[in-house]
Amino acid sequence: MTTRTRAAPTPPPELADPVRRGRIALSLAGGLWALLLLPLTAADWGAPWVAALSRLEPWRALRGAVDDPYVVFGALTGVSFLAIGAALLPDLRRARWGGTVFAVTVLLGAIITPVSYLSTPPTAPLHVLWGAEGPLLVVIGLAGVLAAVSARRWRRWVRALLAVTLVVLVAGVLATGYYPHGPLIALSLEAAVLLGGAPRARPTAAVRPRR
Repeated sequence: MTTRTRAAPTPPPELADPVRRGRIALSLAGGLWALLLLPLTAADWGAPWVAALSRLEPWRALRGAVDDPYVVFGALTGVSFLAIGAALLPDLRRARWGGTVFAVTVLLGAIITPVSYLSTPPTAPLHVLWGAEGPLLVVIGLAGVLAAVSARRWRRWVRALLAVTLVVLVAGVLATGYYPHGPLIALSLEAAVLLGGAPRARPTAAVRPRR
């Protein structure tokens, strides 16, 4: 008798692309960064489990190493917006105008969030922008609806996930008791799923040189 060996299951074509897998990893890294910064920034405002983490090492030592951990570590959250937006942009651009708006709006958080936290003091020149990342998150949620509308040829479940982005962000707030970190953690997970389900780019036809 001969023993048949089963071939290893092949991953979906979208996940077989190493570049696509790299973007998924980048989006998850953005969420992990927000999670690590959460106890440093929201020790006094987040959920009870966030406050408990802030009293553990290394978070306690890091908070004690700076004069204003809220401002310093809050401003660094812009890196999460940058990572998630950069991971989404190449694929979301193929969802036409709505997808581009969605990804670019996420990228705007890389600028708005540091400005917001650095403008915390009442004497700051741009104090009016303190907390601006809150309205930005709402705009990101609404931009997800636009992306779902413009991505007409994408899978239905991917479009549905884009459409409920605002719900995903709210779930992040409820889980952590704080924004933008909680929504960013949730958005990074959504982005990873979106990238796993987004269609691959069509190969471009080779152009023959003219004689």
